[in-house]
Amino acid sequence: MATINLGGIVPVSTIDWRGKTAMVLFLRGCPLRCLYCQNYNLLEGQSHVELEEIESEIEKTNVFIDAVVLTGGEPFMQPEALEAIAQIAKRHALSVGVQTNGFYTEIIKSMVNEDRGLIDKIFLDIKAPLSDARLYERLTRVSGVAEQVRNTLEACTQAKIDLELVTTVFKHLVGAEEVKRIARDIEAAGVACYPYVLQQGRPEHVPGNLIKRDDLFTREELRELAADAYLAADLKDVRIRTKEHGEEVIERGGYDKW
Repeated sequence: MATINLGGIVPVSTIDWRGKTAMVLFLRGCPLRCLYCQNYNLLEGQSHVELEEIESEIEKTNVFIDAVVLTGGEPFMQPEALEAIAQIAKRHALSVGVQTNGFYTEIIKSMVNEDRGLIDKIFLDIKAPLSDARLYERLTRVSGVAEQVRNTLEACTQAKIDLELVTTVFKHLVGAEEVKRIARDIEAAGVACYPYVLQQGRPEHVPGNLIKRDDLFTREELRELAADAYLAADLKDVRIRTKEHGEEVIERGGYDKW
């Protein structure tokens, strides 16, 4: 087994998987160069550790956690490392979730196969309307991403794996009109039954001052975006996620705090 290009570990997190306490592992490397990337320090670089070190960390924390979440970067850029870590987690009776941009469709398809039982949940970024390849390319600075994400979404639904769909929002980039279009795309793809999370962008974490403070959506504005999503499509579960209040389930006509 090759070493793992590791970006960092959060031993115990209660915010990355609703209802579970998880260890979060950050894997380095990503094929995209999103304008608003908050983990830009993980896009490249080398920081290799042995698999045994990861297993040791899991064993030390096992009594406190229910799951392991792999994020990045883009975890599926290191498929062998991801698979090895998932197997360790399973040996310790832990659930496995992966946060992904959906670019590596074929790798994802092979790993979400229910016969393998490696991954329990996919947290899939929907960065822009899936029907808008041009906007997707402008945001990610890579061509062909929208099509790959559509294919990944189809692969996940065919595998019947648990899904959560996440859009990070910024004014003047991905706002009300884009959210409504994404909601319609989600419904058209047959995945309106899965949670759709509108995540507050963090301009202070974006390099080069590319995103301004004025581009930040407030909590109340995010609630309005959630209402827009409900009006645009027949979605079952829309949530918002903010720095101050964490994740909130938005109901039509009100909201329930997580």
